[in-house]
Amino acid sequence: MESFWIAFYAVIPFLLYMSFGAFVRKVGWAEESFLNKLNTLVFKAFFPLLMFKNIYWMDAAFEVNVPFVLFAVISVLAVIVLLMLIVPLVIKGNPQRGVIVQAIYRSNLALFAIPLAENIYGSGSSLLATMLVAFIIPIYNVCAVIVLEYFSGASSNKLNLIKKICTNPLILGIVAGAVFYFLHVPIPSFIAKPFKVCADMATPLALFALGGTLRFTAVKGNARILFCTLIVKMVLLPLIVFAISMLFPFSPVERFMLLIVFATPTAVSSYPMAQNMGGDGPLAGQLVVFTTTLSIFTLFLFIFVLRFLGLI
Repeated sequence: MESFWIAFYAVIPFLLYMSFGAFVRKVGWAEESFLNKLNTLVFKAFFPLLMFKNIYWMDAAFEVNVPFVLFAVISVLAVIVLLMLIVPLVIKGNPQRGVIVQAIYRSNLALFAIPLAENIYGSGSSLLATMLVAFIIPIYNVCAVIVLEYFSGASSNKLNLIKKICTNPLILGIVAGAVFYFLHVPIPSFIAKPFKVCADMATPLALFALGGTLRFTAVKGNARILFCTLIVKMVLLPLIVFAISMLFPFSPVERFMLLIVFATPTAVSSYPMAQNMGGDGPLAGQLVVFTTTLSIFTLFLFIFVLRFLGLI
């Protein structure tokens, strides 16, 4: 039962942010047009700061567990390639294709990995979780830009596609963070503190805007897509990757972390990205909401069953 409450307490803040956004729109304190503009602002201004923060203030003290990280990276990239091949065969519209690919492979690892690892395996496991986040999150973000631009249909010109990818706000944030990190560029504390505060506002603001613009009347039209995507994202994919990891000499905590890479809900940033890059914004928002809510139960079941079987 402890596993259930761990997942519950991790998800509840997300649901509260979204509920507050829905409440503000419902009582008329903010119009949907304002919330859509806020969504664009979050994508262009706040998420680049978050990307920079995640790279620049990355803990450099840990030693890289090469086989473990390599398996995680290859798994994520392999899933993306397979989804890019399979999803277009079953989904007709390009706006939906990019959103579904991103929703399935891109998890909210940054929020869930460390608290789940510490609660189940103790504080010593946080280093492993931090290592995983440091390598996987940049891959998530870079690939998300590529996937959404590829399916946007805005231009078939490869040079224009590369230009859009390179000038994407998230990519610019990642590149700037990497440059500052590797060149050891110092940031004074009087700048670092407000910078981090603004960066940390990205996720709450994105969830607030999502709650204010989400229309559940559109869920019915996406019911089949939502159901199939949720089954693949929250059940099938985590089980398949975990089963493959059993073929390698990973420790229980390493196998658990690999499970978390794919079993946690869709990243919040996938919604403003889809909304601003030609994807199906409403579908992306619905997937964030439903995977976040469903994860309370699926994470509990995964942890309970796999620990009972002695596999994690």
